[in-house]
Amino acid sequence: MEYALWAMFGWCGTKWPGWWRGPRPPQPDPWWWIVGVAGAIGGIVAVAVFRPIIGDAGFLGAAITGFAGGVLVGSIVDGIGGSARG
Repeated sequence: MEYALWAMFGWCGTKWPGWWRGPRPPQPDPWWWIVGVAGAIGGIVAVAVFRPIIGDAGFLGAAITGFAGGVLVGSIVDGIGGSARG
């Protein structure tokens, strides 16, 4: 269950491009789900790697670490996809 929670934290760090504009969210690019999956995997890896460091920080420490890991990995994958498109 912890891994699923960490994956959700990582997924939350990767919104589709332009999600904050307008009253309705724009349609995401068709490749956006790849960035979300990479963010979820990044959240799991980040919490697993930094678990000894955050130690007894509890839920909030794991949430922040998973979110940050998801943002980092999702941004890297999004940047690679953006440079590949041109």
